Amino acid sequence: MNDACNWCHIAALGDFDADHGGHFVLFDFKLVVRFPPGSSILIPSSIVHHANTSIRPGESRMSMTQYCAGGLVRWVETGFRTLDDFCSQDPKGYKAYHSRLKLRVMERVSLFSTLESLRSDAAAPMPS
Repeated sequence: MNDACNWCHIAALGDFDADHGGHFVLFDFKLVVRFPPGSSILIPSSIVHHANTSIRPGESRMSMTQYCAGGLVRWVETGFRTLDDFCSQDPKGYKAYHSRLKLRVMERVSLFSTLESLRSDAAAPMPS
C-alpha cells in the first residue's frame, strides 16, 4: 500500500481517443478529468479514491505509476524492523509508535494545501 502522506505520480500511456474514454475519475472531489495519452497527475493516491473510465474496443491504455511504499516508511520509523520484530523487541516503543500514529498522519496531511491556501497563493503578487 502507498504511504498516505506522499504523492503518487500517474502517467497515461497508449493509443486511445481521450474525448471518448480513459478519463481520470476523482470520486472524492466528484470530478472526471480528460486525461489523454502523455498526461500526468500527482495525487496522494492511497487517500484519494480514483479510477479511469473505459476506452473503446481496439484502443489501448496503460499507466505508469510511481509511489512511495508505506512499508518502506514504516521500516524506517520502526528502526529498520518489521512491525512484528519491533513489537517483540521493543514493546514500549511499539506502543508509543501506535499511540503517535494518528498524530503523525494528521501532521503530514496538514502539509497539503487547502482550497483557501491555494486561493491566497494565486492572489499573491509574483516576486520580481
